[in-house]
Amino acid sequence: MVSTFFYNLIITPIYNILEFFYVFFSAVTSKGLSVIALSFVVTLFCLPLYMIAEKWQKQERDTQEKLKSGIKRIKKAFKGDEQYMILNTFYRENHYSPIYALRSSFSLLIQIPFFIAAYSFLSNLEELQGYSFLFIKDFGSPDHFAFIGEWGGVKLWFNILPVLMTLINLVSGLIYSKGHALSEKIQILVFALVFLVILYDSPSALVVYWTMNNILSLVKNIFFKLKNPGKIFHILCCSVLFLGIIWAFSTGKKIYIIGMIILFALVVCYFPVKNKIVSFLDSHFLILDEMSKKRDFLFLFSAFSLAFLTGFVIPSFVMESSPSNFCYIDSYKSPFVFLLVPFIQALGLYFFWPFAIYKLFSKRFKKALSLIFPAIFICSVVNCFFFSSNYGSLNDDLTFMHEVVFPSLFLICLNIFVIVLIFALIFFLIAKKIKIASSVLSIFFISCLALSVKNVIFVGKTYKNMSHTEKNKIESIYHFSKSEQNVLVIMQDACVSPLVFSAFEESEDLKSLYDGFTFYPNTVSMSHYTQLGVPGVFGGYDFTPYEMNKRNQTIQQKHNEAILTMPTLFSEAGFSVTVSDLPYENYGEEPVEEIYKDIPDVNRQIAKRVYNDVWYKMNEIEPYPVLSELLKRNFIYLSLFKIVPNIFHPIVFHRNYWRKESSKIDDKFFNDSYSQLDLMKMLSDTDSSKPSFILLDNETTHEARYLNPQDYSPFLYDNGKKRYLSSDEILPSMHGSSLYKDSKSFHAANAILRRWSDFFQYLKEEGCYDNTRIIIVSDHGQGDNSGQFKNDFEQFPFMKESVTATLLVKDFNSHGNLKYDYNFMTNADTPSLAVKDIIKNAKNPFTGNLLEVSDSEKAGFVKIAVAPLENLRIRNNTKYKVNDSQWYTVKENIFNEENWAHYTQE
Repeated sequence: MVSTFFYNLIITPIYNILEFFYVFFSAVTSKGLSVIALSFVVTLFCLPLYMIAEKWQKQERDTQEKLKSGIKRIKKAFKGDEQYMILNTFYRENHYSPIYALRSSFSLLIQIPFFIAAYSFLSNLEELQGYSFLFIKDFGSPDHFAFIGEWGGVKLWFNILPVLMTLINLVSGLIYSKGHALSEKIQILVFALVFLVILYDSPSALVVYWTMNNILSLVKNIFFKLKNPGKIFHILCCSVLFLGIIWAFSTGKKIYIIGMIILFALVVCYFPVKNKIVSFLDSHFLILDEMSKKRDFLFLFSAFSLAFLTGFVIPSFVMESSPSNFCYIDSYKSPFVFLLVPFIQALGLYFFWPFAIYKLFSKRFKKALSLIFPAIFICSVVNCFFFSSNYGSLNDDLTFMHEVVFPSLFLICLNIFVIVLIFALIFFLIAKKIKIASSVLSIFFISCLALSVKNVIFVGKTYKNMSHTEKNKIESIYHFSKSEQNVLVIMQDACVSPLVFSAFEESEDLKSLYDGFTFYPNTVSMSHYTQLGVPGVFGGYDFTPYEMNKRNQTIQQKHNEAILTMPTLFSEAGFSVTVSDLPYENYGEEPVEEIYKDIPDVNRQIAKRVYNDVWYKMNEIEPYPVLSELLKRNFIYLSLFKIVPNIFHPIVFHRNYWRKESSKIDDKFFNDSYSQLDLMKMLSDTDSSKPSFILLDNETTHEARYLNPQDYSPFLYDNGKKRYLSSDEILPSMHGSSLYKDSKSFHAANAILRRWSDFFQYLKEEGCYDNTRIIIVSDHGQGDNSGQFKNDFEQFPFMKESVTATLLVKDFNSHGNLKYDYNFMTNADTPSLAVKDIIKNAKNPFTGNLLEVSDSEKAGFVKIAVAPLENLRIRNNTKYKVNDSQWYTVKENIFNEENWAHYTQE
């Protein structure tokens, strides 16, 4: 526990910095060169610390030289305790303590946390496994340059990279310590040998990284002996960044262009104005020179407040919006671990390391930090609550569901103006009214504390009210009847209809499995997001976004009514009702099962993630705590995203918060939903004596990954043996021969079609197929990730992928080959299809309107919203925020561009 605390406090901030720069460099160049570039970055970051270390070492050497003759005389003249006492007196007279000798080791000591971070990062970097670089066959393993032999059944290898690293380390150390004491040379030798032992069997990437560190350390020592090293360094930095700007423009990516221009401007401007800044600091804010305790307080309090804001306050707000999403994650039951760990990490990033730097540097530097940190804290609060913008809802791992774009020029300029104003005001208060400055900081901190306490209380109540059962065995949760009617409605999240069509067209065998089904390819959704698209699926046309905006209830109430529409109707018709994993129940406000209190004996079940452990054991898969680790990491990035100026939002979020690629992440999210689908036969029984209505949601298609194209499962069958395949094991050459073979969504669509067909076969075997109506429907489609699935309409670029909806229907006693029906449909037809011939003239229980809408009336209801997605805090709003330019209509054939138009609200 203690080691974990210090790792999160000291090492994790460095680890995140290494990951950020590695992901950046790997987007620019090869993985091997990225590792080398990483050592350049670390050396650059450590440069100020090395300069302090060099200064201390020089002081120690000078002091040792000054005291050398006196110490020698005392040791010659005295022995034992007398010598000890005389030496201590001699040290005190010269204002020296033997503990100061540690200063000579500081340059070595500061490398330790950076080494631990680099070791953790590069040793576990999945994408380096099997990667060859220069003469190194596998960058993720020891280089195994030559085979020595076997000893005790263990193969012995000669690894040349660690030996070269040690030689370079020794040469660098000897050059650096030329003319220094023998003890210093011995220290360097021992340190080099220790690293040889530690790194001998380490991955080649880590050895190359550390070797480059040693080379750069040597270059640094030579560089600082040049005339005007600062000026030369400035010119080199400007030259490198200028080349970076040229590269950024060559990519055509705005995020790189803006980032490089800002960085170049800062570096170019810093050195010329450095002396003016120093002069300004020396002649102003004199109160900070006179009142060192006040200066320390300003820095420490604002640094801690910044850590508290980013590590606790902002995460508590995210948790408050949907507490259940942070409960029972992997091995953690309580959500509060995801407040504690980010807070410790934030303490490291914003308090521990800044404080270490604060203590090491000069009074002038301390003065600068005590001015800057209070302003940064106030700006962070203002940016978080007033300029964070609305980029929509978050995925389970805190990444945004859709692209984060640069805000408007007006908002950027306004944000910058406010920041400048805050800095000016804080500087003025510190210079003239330092007590008021302290009071302002205290007020902001207390406000953040109060808000976070409110959020924590709400999260705590939610966690306490949650009902959760950990499953270590399979039990039946879906109950079908052999003698009575069953209606099964499957909401298949983000299932792309054109890809379902392609899957059927490419496989006659797959078609034959859908006995009695009708597929409606010409089906549209009312939005390209679940929050706006799914209410119509559950509640019909009265719960499409446009119709919901006409009513003055809260969105939470209206969404709940949509969810309850079919369960209420079927319950009143005498059916047993089961609901499973439905999205946004009670809009995340616990206890969510309260929304079903008026439906007698409703069977609410959660299958997503619940049976993962059972499924993993059945298939001999070693689980990995992906989601919990991502939450701990991404909370820090999300908080950084919230507090930086809005121009940096796309930069902070780029590549999912600069996360290194990991198949474990994709696989985990896929398995959470696929396991539910794969276990359907075991989760079901056919013992119900009553007619049964089952409404369930499955997200396999939302969390798409590459699969084995033989059966579109994550397994490989070899000589009768079944082996799990992670997505990184499925190479492009293994994607199959389909036109859409490189589309993850196509693989996932095939997976669900095949797994559901397995379940339908089970229903046949159990004698429950003919008396079961089955509807498979999606809330929306999704963007293309194959590079082959193209839009037909330039004017409506969102259309084909995002707002198509899958709709497959099998009626009672229906048999025969899969049929295609090209009549114009929407996913809001689902409720009327579900109750057809069971409840005559069925009306929505909440609006009183007929569920069924005629073809002539349908066009009047089809108003498609493509607004940016909002988060769960809109639960108390009465309307979705959709601008006039974000409404569209379509009629008849959705694949005909002429049938699409913008819709202007009346």
